[in-house]
Amino acid sequence: MFQLSMPFNFPKPFPFSCFSLRKKSVNPFPLNTCSGFCCTPKEMVGLSAGEKHFIQGGIAQDLRLDGRKRLTYRPIYVETGIIPQAHGSARVRLGATDVIASVKAELGKPSALQPDKGKIAIYVDCSPTAAPMFEGRGGEELSTELSVALERCLLGGKSGAGAGIDPTSLVVVEGKVCWDLYIDGLVISSDGNLLDALAAAIKAALSNTGIPKVDVAAEATGDEQPEVNISDEEFLQFDTTGIPVIVTLTKVGKHYIVDATSEEESQMSSAVSISVNRKGHVCGLTKRGGAGLDPSIILDMISVAKHVSEQLINKLDSEIAAAEASEE
Repeated sequence: MFQLSMPFNFPKPFPFSCFSLRKKSVNPFPLNTCSGFCCTPKEMVGLSAGEKHFIQGGIAQDLRLDGRKRLTYRPIYVETGIIPQAHGSARVRLGATDVIASVKAELGKPSALQPDKGKIAIYVDCSPTAAPMFEGRGGEELSTELSVALERCLLGGKSGAGAGIDPTSLVVVEGKVCWDLYIDGLVISSDGNLLDALAAAIKAALSNTGIPKVDVAAEATGDEQPEVNISDEEFLQFDTTGIPVIVTLTKVGKHYIVDATSEEESQMSSAVSISVNRKGHVCGLTKRGGAGLDPSIILDMISVAKHVSEQLINKLDSEIAAAEASEE
């Protein structure tokens, strides 16, 4: 679970700024299943018939255009602490896919329906310069769909079942004071597999996040708000070991691959994105693409995603540790 751990000290406090809570889209699917989206429509990638055949043939022979096997990720690179004004931030690159995630925190009041929980919102912005499809309405729609998918896969949906981020750890005084987290993602460059890259960036940014320690100066009675003191020197770091990664399996022909490029995504019939935590528990799932999948195939995909997630989590944790060490 996503919980506050022991205090640690930053050389200087992070400044606060106000953010407005973005309007959330309604998910028509039950539990943690997200609505589908396609990051790379076929009409946006101009490939000849020969190029399409070459891509599909290579995947069938377990040898992709860049030399990878079907279940191999591109090299992943992580930078942390890249936005000084944020409480935490990270940049993740998967091949030519380049994304940034930042975390801002401000004190708020828990909702009346969930007095024991803080509030968390995830919003993604697709830069118009990242890909031609991001210009105008196309970028706005994809931003909304990515935001919803990330919230469902990382926050566990409205029920909170399987959530990797625990909102109860954000409460300062139950029913009175809590931390509100605003997680923003930015797509700088897109070459496929945006959802996996954004989830990795969010995990890295949360690992880099420090929230000021809050002490309650005076208890309040009734509807009064308690007085609190916010430390300028002591910060609390999050335990991110329970935050899942997202593994997207893209079906091309009779086979499926991980970490698809834009060209490979343009040839997909469907794709399934599965969020898996360190314990191998599935926290969420989303399918995109019009082609249906047999339940047995989906179960096999989940099994493969669990196996691949172990390698991805270990590699990501190693990159995050190296990035944070370079900051010191």
